[in-house]
Amino acid sequence: MAEDPNNIKMRIETSEVNKAGIYLMTFFVNGIVTPVIVDDWIPTKRNVPVFAGTKEQELWPILLEKGWAKLHGTYARTEGGLPSFACMHLLGTPAESYWHEDMAKDAN
Repeated sequence: MAEDPNNIKMRIETSEVNKAGIYLMTFFVNGIVTPVIVDDWIPTKRNVPVFAGTKEQELWPILLEKGWAKLHGTYARTEGGLPSFACMHLLGTPAESYWHEDMAKDAN
């Protein structure tokens, strides 16, 4: 995802900050493009985002994380998990996770 910024840009349909504070993004669920609408109300503590944030104070990571949480029902359901799960939802391609311990056993 990080190697090609277009992978992220393609998920965020509303690319400009707007007065309504409403943003459309898409994820893949079972290979089907699924729209998710979020607002720009961001949980903060002392005016700092509680969850995602960047040094450059960019909005897209916060909105993408909020959309991810909405897709799964709540922020609490997004804790943990495997990178392959996120890749399937963000890229729409099959993905698989491998455990380092298992790979070391297979090599012997």
